[in-house]
Amino acid sequence: MGRVVWFTGLSGAGKTTIAMAAGERFGCEVLDGDTIRDFFANHDFSREGRERHLLGIAKMARMISKHTDVICSFITPYEDVREKILDILHDDAVMVHVSTSLEVCEERDVKGLYAKARSGEISNFTGISDPFDEPQCAHITLNSSGDAGNTVDDMVEQLAHLFERKRAVLLPGRWQPLHVGHEWLIQRELDQGKRVVVGIRDTPVSDSDPYSADVRKRMIEHRYEGEDVEAWIMPDIEAISYGRKVGYELREADDIPPEVFAVSATGVRGGNRANVSQKVMEFMIAEGIWDGE
Repeated sequence: MGRVVWFTGLSGAGKTTIAMAAGERFGCEVLDGDTIRDFFANHDFSREGRERHLLGIAKMARMISKHTDVICSFITPYEDVREKILDILHDDAVMVHVSTSLEVCEERDVKGLYAKARSGEISNFTGISDPFDEPQCAHITLNSSGDAGNTVDDMVEQLAHLFERKRAVLLPGRWQPLHVGHEWLIQRELDQGKRVVVGIRDTPVSDSDPYSADVRKRMIEHRYEGEDVEAWIMPDIEAISYGRKVGYELREADDIPPEVFAVSATGVRGGNRANVSQKVMEFMIAEGIWDGE
């Protein structure tokens, strides 16, 4: 699961410049007025229209964040809307205020938008005829006024900790379906403070392997919601092969308790509910995989 970082600030504050530089450095998807225009063309600049527009983008960002980190760069002038955006996004979403004075923004305005707003040619323009609420919910403030000596690279560096992720332990398998033996292996790594990636082999559906890779992925996501566990669908592998030591190790658990070692996915598929945890059982009942009897 990726993280959403939302930039708020006046027009001309430097939001998109910083967002694009950060997106390139950290491999993020960047959403701004240009990238979403074909999906969310907003022509209603009333307070209500802006709110609808921004909340729709927040929902889009949340969907994309299932696959990658996302940076959103929008003026987002109203504090109550910022709070609603954070409610829509994941708990680890971050609001960043790209802070620049109105005077500096007007000096940078190569399109002359501020001048048009002051002359009345443009209405509902943030900072002139429409308010920009001071961001009280911002987690980070970047001073992009230019008088603090901050370059774009400096400000991107201030965001680095948001995208740094600890190395993971990959647990590949069929997970057909998730059972208490699998959970023991995952918990063993979590107890050591590890980030876990569950690699789901994309095996074809058959009588012996009845659950699709997508169902298995959602099962694991349901079971480990809120924990440091990700589920990836990977090609159906026949072997793991590597040459010289390249920074990671292959290891086999040798301390599995006998009662856990004896758990079999075949038995679970045959109806042995004793080897399925409550959260997995809830998922399977909701999906119609088991009838709850």
